[in-house]
Amino acid sequence: MKKGRIKRNIATICIFLATLSISLLTNFSPAKINNFTDLMSASLSFSSIATALFFSCFSLIPAFTNSQLVKKLKQLKWDYKVMDKLMHSSLIFLISSIFSFIELFFCSTDNSRLSQIVTAIWISTTITGLFNTVFLVILLIKLFDLATDE
Repeated sequence: MKKGRIKRNIATICIFLATLSISLLTNFSPAKINNFTDLMSASLSFSSIATALFFSCFSLIPAFTNSQLVKKLKQLKWDYKVMDKLMHSSLIFLISSIFSFIELFFCSTDNSRLSQIVTAIWISTTITGLFNTVFLVILLIKLFDLATDE
């Protein structure tokens, strides 16, 4: 199960590590972001909404067992894949929310190493969360196409 989970999420892990490395190597900090406070507030709001949306989807999918879409999910054995992706996306956006909140404590002109590390983690989790969202939407569109073909 764990091997399958790592294999399913290898692209997510690679994107996280790549964006983290790039952010750390370029010394990206709050001082380099225009409208830093506004951006952090917007990121916090977006990540919180995404977390709530994914958690609600995570709890609603098992409730609709009579749905044609859910039947197709189980038939293709994609139900665990989608639930796993929803769980990871929720966790990633939750972490992004936490780091957005932490970022609000930094001054917009801060250029310390700690602010660079926190900013790098925030950027990495946000980009990874967006990637997971796009992947999940593509997966659900494919599933919807398969369910409507029959």
